[in-house]
Amino acid sequence: MARVVTEIASRHASLAAAAEVDWAELVGSVHRQMRSLVGPIPELEDLTQNALEQVLRALDRFEGRAQLSTFTYRVCANVALHHFRWWRRFLRRFDPVHADVADTVPTGRDDASEEMIANERMRRLHRALERLDASKRVTLVLADLEELPGPRVAEILGIPEATVRSRLRVARMELHAILRRDPLFTSEAAR
Repeated sequence: MARVVTEIASRHASLAAAAEVDWAELVGSVHRQMRSLVGPIPELEDLTQNALEQVLRALDRFEGRAQLSTFTYRVCANVALHHFRWWRRFLRRFDPVHADVADTVPTGRDDASEEMIANERMRRLHRALERLDASKRVTLVLADLEELPGPRVAEILGIPEATVRSRLRVARMELHAILRRDPLFTSEAAR
């Protein structure tokens, strides 16, 4: 990934904005944003690279009216939305009977078991998030997991604040319904 960033940055070395950017911080920030939006999926590195390329290509249009992180969040959100839409089309076309199979709840209570349960909960949470509509998922991740305020989420997504509140309400209800059916979130192991 570093090679791609260096290559793209060298192509844009003449940009005034390029001189003001801390490249290591930008790469780390975009990677964290993509991971929070799409979760720990195999395509994470590819999506991060895609988002970095788009950020670097659009950097000359960045006017500084918003924070750089808002700008990168918007790019990452668009890359994530595109990926989610593509994935749903892929599943409909090639795996029409795709369905989640309820997993069993891990047992045991030593430190290693606690860590395994925590990791499994995160994996299942991301899987539950994947079942939400892409726009609801991105809104929920930005507001609840990234803990961004509503006006900032609205700015990142380019939608009215009322739409953010509406999407959050519906997304939270849908996620709650999904997690309620998972034994790991409803059993004693979840405590």
